[in-house]
Amino acid sequence: MRRAGVLVAAVVLVLSPGSASAVQQLAQPTVFTGYGFDACSAPAVTKLQAWSASPYRALGVYVGGVNRACSQPNLTPLWVSSVLSLGWRLMPLYVGLQAPCVTQGKLEHMSSTVATALTQGKAAADDAAMQVAALGLPTGSPVYADVEGYRLGNATCTRAVQSFVSGWVQELHARGLVAGLYGSAASTIRDVSASTDDLPDAVWIADWNGIEGVFGDPYVTDGLWINHQRIHQYKGGHDETYGGVKINIDSNYVDSTVVGGTGSPPPPPPPTPPAGSVTAVDGTATVSWPAAAFATQVVVTLTTSSAPPAPATYAVQLAATESDNQAPIDAFGAPVTLHVLRPVAGSVPAFSPDGTTWQALPQLTSAGLTTSVESAYTIDADGTVEIQTLVPGLFGLVPDTLPPSRPLVTAHMINGSLSLTWPAATDNVAVSAYNVLRNGTVVTSLPATARKARVRAFSTAAPTVFRIQALDAAGNAGQPSKAVVVVAHKRPTTLPKAIPQWAYALYGWQRGSGGKRPAAAPKHPPAWYWDWAAWRSTPFRLKA
Repeated sequence: MRRAGVLVAAVVLVLSPGSASAVQQLAQPTVFTGYGFDACSAPAVTKLQAWSASPYRALGVYVGGVNRACSQPNLTPLWVSSVLSLGWRLMPLYVGLQAPCVTQGKLEHMSSTVATALTQGKAAADDAAMQVAALGLPTGSPVYADVEGYRLGNATCTRAVQSFVSGWVQELHARGLVAGLYGSAASTIRDVSASTDDLPDAVWIADWNGIEGVFGDPYVTDGLWINHQRIHQYKGGHDETYGGVKINIDSNYVDSTVVGGTGSPPPPPPPTPPAGSVTAVDGTATVSWPAAAFATQVVVTLTTSSAPPAPATYAVQLAATESDNQAPIDAFGAPVTLHVLRPVAGSVPAFSPDGTTWQALPQLTSAGLTTSVESAYTIDADGTVEIQTLVPGLFGLVPDTLPPSRPLVTAHMINGSLSLTWPAATDNVAVSAYNVLRNGTVVTSLPATARKARVRAFSTAAPTVFRIQALDAAGNAGQPSKAVVVVAHKRPTTLPKAIPQWAYALYGWQRGSGGKRPAAAPKHPPAWYWDWAAWRSTPFRLKA
């Protein structure tokens, strides 16, 4: 608590009226080369003070955008001034509209029409400029449009992204700001680098290959953005702890314009380890490795075949030999990353020890690779696969035949309708949809993000059976959930054969239909009316 008190006193001193010019000087754009990180929410000042023990000195902050995922309670002008005074550099990010071909749910998309996307890019830039100005960031500050990865092969989608970025660049320039772009190396950055429209001033390349440098990416030419205009996000979300404080971060190597840099000088960054990468002749697979993977000089090869061994639809042979004697290397000292630039929808990454039998790979967990799990995979935002492995061999994509798990459904009757809820089903790749079944027939299909459904179509003559079924991208249908059975309440025996019209009018009036109490309704309705009203309000029930 004493340490927190000292920090507050320091902040008050920095923000006193007499220090306004000093704060403005701290916020000036500068070029920074070294390590940086970004976190979903801007960390508290106390956490960043503890992280002075880290090698990081630049911080990515999400200043706005319709698709910004995390709340930002700390991101205020006071916070900006405080962290700049501690010597941190800032790298503003703006998460606006995403590519029209992105399949992730709950995202706002840019238009697939080029002219509209251009206008949307300008509108995003206008809003971003207002956000950074509100934080006290000056003219000349960089702002990076966060355009997440998307699947390749869609020319309309590519042109929309290029046009959106062009509008972003034009408008930020008009506002006196540095126009940056964050995105996947394999989709966003590669597509924009091939554009003939306005190129961004700087790029933030997302390629989680572990290489701590800004050049040499197989998807981004080294001929562009060569003058302190690059950031490389080399490792995705993970926890790191410094000064007793743990933060979940993405790691970056920075050589670009940032905000700030006149505070405390950063410690010298750790040396960049030597590493390497190789791309297959067909350009579909790339392997990269850290220095710790090999104890000697090696030759790494990737060999693909136009006719992969069945049942694989794609296969690549990863091999490594010692340079001096060509002795094969059968194990790596650190994980090697194999990136297959091919969507895995309908397939599963697999390993073959002999080219005949295939073993599906597990998904990579926080435990990483072990002696019992020597290879595992993750799916990138653009739908392609990254395999981490401690051994060489034949890796490929084989048809996915494993169905998703059986959903666990909870049911409730609410106001005459049936509410079904369930936690996410599991799958060896990913669940793609959920079917709602009524008496064994699909009545609706819901997206993979769905966790509830509301249905009303019940039979009065026989039980109505509902189930939820998970599907994956390969079309594998999992076992339907346990049956949820809806049956009709029996008609009370006390009711008259024909219900008089006044009963319906009184029933509606009692439930707020408006107007005056029906004149034809008796002042004291008969006992059967209340039996009928209770039955009418809940005509169906769940069968135990």
